Amino acid sequence: MSDEYFVLMKDKASPYCSISHNGILALEPDIKLPIRSSQFSFPYKVKDISSDELFWNFNKPEPLLFDYCQEKGHVVSAEIMAILDSLRLAPHFKKRLTVYMQGKKTDHDYFYIAFEQGEWLKGVQQDPQFIFYDEENSDYQLDREGDILPTGHIALTAVAAQYDVFEFTNCNFLFDYIVLNAEAKAKLEQQGVKAGKFVPLQEAFNTVVTDRRLKLSDLLPKVKKTIKPWFADVSKKS
Repeated sequence: MSDEYFVLMKDKASPYCSISHNGILALEPDIKLPIRSSQFSFPYKVKDISSDELFWNFNKPEPLLFDYCQEKGHVVSAEIMAILDSLRLAPHFKKRLTVYMQGKKTDHDYFYIAFEQGEWLKGVQQDPQFIFYDEENSDYQLDREGDILPTGHIALTAVAAQYDVFEFTNCNFLFDYIVLNAEAKAKLEQQGVKAGKFVPLQEAFNTVVTDRRLKLSDLLPKVKKTIKPWFADVSKKS
C-alpha cells in the first residue's frame, strides 16, 4: 500500500522557488519596520489560535510565485487549497495567510496549514489516530538522539488509509512533509504545483538527505573505536 504514496517537497530547481523567504509568520500585521520576530511557536501551538487569519510579514518586497512552500507548517496558494479542501485531510488547522511587505498589505492569496499533532508523553505519541508511520513493519535505523531514520521500507498504519493527505507525527525526519496518496497527487499534478515536487514515499529519505546535503554517517550514532594497548601487536619473544 505504501508504494502508492508520495511526499510533497519544495522543488529547489523550480524557477518559482525562492531559496529562502525573509518573511515572519505572526498573529498580527507588522506595519512598522523593521518587522519584529515572532515568539509564537509555529506549527505546534496553532491549535490555540482562535482567529481564522495569520500574517506573513516582510521588511521589503519579495517575489512570491510559488503554489507550495514549507514555512513552519505549509503555505499553499488558493488554487491548491481548493483542491486540498476536496480531499480527505488528516485533522488540521487552516488559516488565511495575509501577506504584508514594507508595512503594507499585498494581494497575495495564500493559506497556511498545520496538521494536528496529537498528545505526547515523554516524546511518545499517545493518540493512535495520529500515527501513520508503522514502526513495527518499517525498516529503519535510529539517529544520535534515538529518533527514527526511515532508511529502509516505509510501512503505513491502517489509520493512514482513512486520509488522502497527512503528516508523520511519529517520524521526526519526515515530520515537516506532506504525505499523500496517488489520487491526491494526480489532482494536484493536474492543477500544477509551482515550486513543489512529488517524491515516491520509498525514496523520500534519500531525497531529503540529498536535498539537505547530508550524509547518513553524520546522522547515525558515532561508533567508538576500540583502542588497543600499545603492546597488543607486539609479538611474544620465544
